[in-house]
Amino acid sequence: AVPSTFTTATKARMAKKRRGTGDQQLASAEEHAVKSESLFEAKQYADAALEAEKALQCLPLMARSSLTRGRALLYPALSKMVQEGGLPPAGLLEEAGRHFTLAVRLDPECEEAKGEVDSLQKLLSDLPQDPAPASAAGKEPSGAAAAVDVIIVGAGAAGVGCALMLTKTFGLDASRVLLIERGEGVGDTFRRWPAEMRFISPSFNNQGWTNSFDLNSVAHGSSPAYELHAQHPSGSQYADYLDDLCGIVQLKKRVKRRCEVLRVEKGPDGAFDVRVRSRKADGAEREDTLRSRYVVWAAGEFQYPREGGDCVGGAELCLHNSRVSSWASLDGDERVVIGGYESGVDAAVNLAKAGKQATVLASTGTWDVQTTDPSTELAPYTAERLREVTATGFSPRPKLMAPLRVVSVERASEGGFNVAAEWQAAPPPPPMSRSMRKPFTSPVHSTLGREDVVLHTAQPPVLCTGFEGSVASAARHLFKFAGEAAPDEADPSSASPPAKDLLEQLARDADDVAKQSAEKHAARERATGCAAGAPLLTSEDESTKVPGVFLVGPSVRHGKLSFCFIYKFRQRFGIVANAICRGLGRDTKSAVEACRKMDMFLDDLSCCVGTCGETC
Repeated sequence: AVPSTFTTATKARMAKKRRGTGDQQLASAEEHAVKSESLFEAKQYADAALEAEKALQCLPLMARSSLTRGRALLYPALSKMVQEGGLPPAGLLEEAGRHFTLAVRLDPECEEAKGEVDSLQKLLSDLPQDPAPASAAGKEPSGAAAAVDVIIVGAGAAGVGCALMLTKTFGLDASRVLLIERGEGVGDTFRRWPAEMRFISPSFNNQGWTNSFDLNSVAHGSSPAYELHAQHPSGSQYADYLDDLCGIVQLKKRVKRRCEVLRVEKGPDGAFDVRVRSRKADGAEREDTLRSRYVVWAAGEFQYPREGGDCVGGAELCLHNSRVSSWASLDGDERVVIGGYESGVDAAVNLAKAGKQATVLASTGTWDVQTTDPSTELAPYTAERLREVTATGFSPRPKLMAPLRVVSVERASEGGFNVAAEWQAAPPPPPMSRSMRKPFTSPVHSTLGREDVVLHTAQPPVLCTGFEGSVASAARHLFKFAGEAAPDEADPSSASPPAKDLLEQLARDADDVAKQSAEKHAARERATGCAAGAPLLTSEDESTKVPGVFLVGPSVRHGKLSFCFIYKFRQRFGIVANAICRGLGRDTKSAVEACRKMDMFLDDLSCCVGTCGETC
């Protein structure tokens, strides 16, 4: 039977006068909130605190709205359950529970909300558990049968690592997690690397002797160095490592291969409809809609290269480094390389070792940059190899030219291509006073004061200009981005009602509203360097635009901190898994403690050093 608190009509506690003045309260609260932010920015902290307190006076009203929202979702489903049998959708019950809990947090004196929380918890404990989907028996899930708790988009390092965190550490059954991979299998992106490309971060099995573990591992207790016996694994080797990891908790059966996400939409019940296009081995295609309570975006960057016209004029005439299968197999005996960071230098080194002359045109002489953040200077492995091929006696030695801005690439009338570039102003000298590093030698080194140059090459220039990434290319509808105006900032007519805005802001965690607001404001202020255009995330790496969507992997940014290496972004897997499992009503205390012991729960970013401004 349905508990009486669910069938009793809502008591009219709110007086008519209060109802009539609700809109005025919200408008006043919004006015006080805006004023408090302005005072805070002006460092008038006492006045800011007073104005913020006035804004918070509307919280009981917001609590009523959250309570009503939860009841409006829950009551029809419960009535249908009583009349027709069956179970309400798990996502709907969860959404209603979130609103009841939010109401209690907003107004601890609201006894009705407390009663709804207690009754819903009792109901959930009495209901039978949903049966595992048919796919758990070994079939590849598709269509309506794939109703799961978490869909992870991408089965690379970030996707596999997050799936292992959810299942192995936080105890979520593997049948409740689905990985969607657009490629042929786990780690497909790594198999697309040029044959000569290697991990720049070294693998070493130091677990058991230190508090840390292999830099390239995505799961505590595993080591590519041990599994592969390789210090700098190739892409194919690392894909084998990831594929082997998936067998630990039977995740191989939970990978939907050759499946591309077309769109992700959040339904009225709070669950997500994930529209996908699947491709069979024979090329036949079909579209399905998968259902999930949460979505984790882990599609990475490599398959989304930056090679459009915004990169350089004539980019369509070039070859992006991500599309090279082997540097040794490229036609010709020379190449112009546009871009001088890791991928550009890697291209120059491998071209030189293949007996091809490489000319690198770089906006920054990265080979001379020295910073405390390994994300923003050449890796020692890269620098060591560059020294080898630029040393006197090596032939052909790469030509390193910086600081240059490539203006255009055009077809030459005599055949081949002309690359036009402009010399840029000299950057400030790097802080090398206490460094033992030896300078690089090259036929053409960092040169200043020269006239602009036009280089002729017989072969298409190589673009080493980085990656737009999957978030910007395929998931823009799911995230806000640093530097972009919010809808209400760009067009006042598109602004949502104040009540809806406040509910959306408070929905994730009312106790963390002030912190999240400060983070969003700071992100807008810091939309420069590596942070420019970065997806805006909460402290739990959840989208600030679509709650329930999380981001893991190299695209994660927090201010000037870039999580572009595996050893960095893996430390956020526990943060995301904790948020998801708490949302599913699971006790995560012991899992979080385990993550902390493994150095896989980085929630204090003050310990990190970010220096992206020195090279961006």
